[in-house]
Amino acid sequence: MLLLSSCSTPQEDAPSALEPAGDGATGATCEAVEIGAFTRCENFYEDFWPEIDRQMDALYEQAKETDGGRLVVWDWYELSPEVIAEFNGRYPDIEIETRGLTYNLPSAVISAQATGARNTDVLSGSLLSAAAMTDEGYWDEVDWTQFGIPEEFLELGGAGMLPDSMNGSLMQVNTDRIEAPASLDELLAPEYEGKVSIANYNPIVFSGYGMAEGEDAMVDLIGELKSSGTLQVLEDQNSPLSSGDVPIALNQTLFNPNPSLAAQPFDHSGVFAQFSGVNIDADNKPGAMLWALWNAFDPDWLELRMTDEQFSTTQVPYPGLPTSLFEQATGLMEKNADALLLSIENGAETETEATRDEWIALTNAADAALNG
Repeated sequence: MLLLSSCSTPQEDAPSALEPAGDGATGATCEAVEIGAFTRCENFYEDFWPEIDRQMDALYEQAKETDGGRLVVWDWYELSPEVIAEFNGRYPDIEIETRGLTYNLPSAVISAQATGARNTDVLSGSLLSAAAMTDEGYWDEVDWTQFGIPEEFLELGGAGMLPDSMNGSLMQVNTDRIEAPASLDELLAPEYEGKVSIANYNPIVFSGYGMAEGEDAMVDLIGELKSSGTLQVLEDQNSPLSSGDVPIALNQTLFNPNPSLAAQPFDHSGVFAQFSGVNIDADNKPGAMLWALWNAFDPDWLELRMTDEQFSTTQVPYPGLPTSLFEQATGLMEKNADALLLSIENGAETETEATRDEWIALTNAADAALNG
């Protein structure tokens, strides 16, 4: 489900990776707080951001002179005009072209390179969703520490993968209709019969359970949830969740502002970092680097994401960023950030490079149990 194959290799004459403007080393030491598998740098904006900001100014000057200032960004979802407007408010001479490709993102990147079509400049995804792009060598090996990023941020991903956000498995709950349990096993209680939904494309919700309890236990649980009538596989989870007809949805972050809805972690949930980076096949590499750094770390942009409802469905920022960033969250972003951070604090399973293939195997096994 997650892996693609290709006999092609990225073009060798693509523009080379950029060097930092001067000495990008900050000399700063991360004031580290361990948050599960993540390392938080509480002094990020005081001691690291000024140098990153300086490097971004230099990247901008190069980006607007590269490929006519054109920047192509393909992602899971198409960038909204409002997001592009915020970026162009600071970088006005960059013209962004965007596409939303969901699960087809890796295959689109590989196909564009194979056919010689204009490719995305920016890569994005989790360790699992980007596995094909990683295995085919599409992440340009940018040394992000040379642009001011603390090395502690780069421990979970591979070379060139800049962590930009987090996501994970959550129970979405209509609190007017039901009280959700603390674990997936407890959903087998009679009062949850017919009350739980999942989308057929989201078997990864069970993968953290599989990492903790083993594949056989995970497959058995899925089978019991289905055979008992507890779990419904629905194309549209949102409407019955919002109405209360099916008041628990196994999913990830909430997109629905209905005040009756909550997001909560559960035992053995999975939390994963999401990454961005530069496509080895990119035509505007400085633009790709600029976008990745701005989207992941710019404090003005992240403040909007944390507090402005029109940006509240964008991904939750990377947990390595300071506590103060998350404390300002409101609305949907507050619900989602609080739930994911609590999940991490409670020992959520987290994808790493070392466990990536195990996660993929478990997700494939969960998919077969759910949809087979």
